[in-house]
Amino acid sequence: MSLAIASRAAIAAALLGLPLVASAQDGITEELIRLLIKHNALPREEAEGLIKKLQQQTAAATPPAAPSTGKSGDVRVVYVPEAEKQRMQAEIQENLLQTVKAENWARPDAYPEWLGRISFEGDVRMRYELDAFDDGNSPFFIDYQEINSGSPYDVNSTNQELPPLLNTTEDRNMMRARARFGLKAQVSDTLIAGLSFTTGNTTNPVSTNQTLGSDFNKVTFVIDRAYLNFQPGADWSLSVGRMPSPWLATELIWDDDLNFDGLALQFRHQGEVLTPFATVGAFPVENTAFDFPSTNVVKESSRDKWLYGAQLGAGLKIADETRLSLGVAYYYFDNVEGQLSSLCPAFTSSVACDSDISRPAFLQKGNTLFALRDLAADPNNPNGPQYQYFGFASPFHILDVTTKLDMAVTGSLRLRFDAAYVVNLGYDEEDVIGLSPVNNYGLDDELETGNKGYYGQLTFGYPTIRDFGQWNVSGGYRYLESDAVVATFTDSDFHLGGTNTKGFHVGGAFGITRNSWLELQWLSASEVSGAPLAVDVFQLDLNARF
Repeated sequence: MSLAIASRAAIAAALLGLPLVASAQDGITEELIRLLIKHNALPREEAEGLIKKLQQQTAAATPPAAPSTGKSGDVRVVYVPEAEKQRMQAEIQENLLQTVKAENWARPDAYPEWLGRISFEGDVRMRYELDAFDDGNSPFFIDYQEINSGSPYDVNSTNQELPPLLNTTEDRNMMRARARFGLKAQVSDTLIAGLSFTTGNTTNPVSTNQTLGSDFNKVTFVIDRAYLNFQPGADWSLSVGRMPSPWLATELIWDDDLNFDGLALQFRHQGEVLTPFATVGAFPVENTAFDFPSTNVVKESSRDKWLYGAQLGAGLKIADETRLSLGVAYYYFDNVEGQLSSLCPAFTSSVACDSDISRPAFLQKGNTLFALRDLAADPNNPNGPQYQYFGFASPFHILDVTTKLDMAVTGSLRLRFDAAYVVNLGYDEEDVIGLSPVNNYGLDDELETGNKGYYGQLTFGYPTIRDFGQWNVSGGYRYLESDAVVATFTDSDFHLGGTNTKGFHVGGAFGITRNSWLELQWLSASEVSGAPLAVDVFQLDLNARF
């Protein structure tokens, strides 16, 4: 028997718990101990002592030699006492197992142990998009986002320069790309670390699209998630950092690309029939500038904006393949509404007023806005510029009821119904009118606002496309008044983002290879009230998941 074969046999014996037999012919036990020395499974001093002891006990256990028969080929077998063999076996096996695990003898081509605790995922999407505007649209929709993110706009009637305006009349075609890559690491039995990257930018929280056609320039890749998830028990979890949405919700209130900064505590008890769940969280929406205003010696106190949320709900198993989920959530936005400044002599665009920090950092159209600055006239130039910023006219304290029904139809085909209803309990029409809003007026110059919305969608087919030939179709309708939700965070595709919108959407998907599929979507939307604005959005996507 060769040394390699003998050593492997001894290792196998130790791992399988088989008795070790010391043979004078092949010396397996001694060779095994020397192999352990080689792989640092036993300190050399201990191993040498073990070999010496083995040799002494073997000699002591050797029976007197039998008289020679004179025949050649006789073999003398050496025996080790059973108690000593068992003790040695246990000691060697424990050390050997530790070495096998640490050095991966069983599968030397496998990944390191720590890599087995990390999972990766990602996807790539290529999109063709057509935005088609109705001929009857009003051409005068002010782009308040551009104003608020730059220098204030001169609202004096003597100013002959138009404010920045949204395109509401000319159709647009574009190619867009999205790439996402993420990982999760099982740091310990109770702690998970999550990290993901995506295309997009750091100014738009509800889109990860990158429009192609910038002189072949490179696209931006940013951190989309970075969080820790602590799970002290089977029913509890605490997430801290920039995390995926913890809510049972629809795009009526939260865009699918939106992630949340802050912390969320979740409870979920998986029952055979009823699965109750609860979520509470606190999320900083915007931290005001540390040194605002930067050009003044006297600084303003912070006016940080926060979202506090709570949701109660349950999942109900109606039948083996039918489940109903219902969640009731309350979202309290603190300090997101605008604040009227004290009297402010902003005679130039570089002057800051004390309410400027209350303007939203990012805006989608729809919410009712008002002028934030109480401007003082320049005594030396009474008809001079009046530089202005704009903020939300209404607070947002939102009640959201969401339900999802998922049921099997035949085979792997499923039918799913999603529905939601929202109402902004913080909205007060008289208070809004008292702020003299600057938008959402009808053709008769009457303010037209609202605080309610609803949504319904039906999907039939394979819920997730994984293989060739799998498919699904969907269709739905939504109605969202101007101040029902914060327009910043709602769906960025329907009506090209924002509130004060109603309409329908239809779509479908078809698998073309494993983990890749084509998807088609048509979204047709118009205004709920105010100046006319209708737009159809057509999207054709090629998706790949890995």
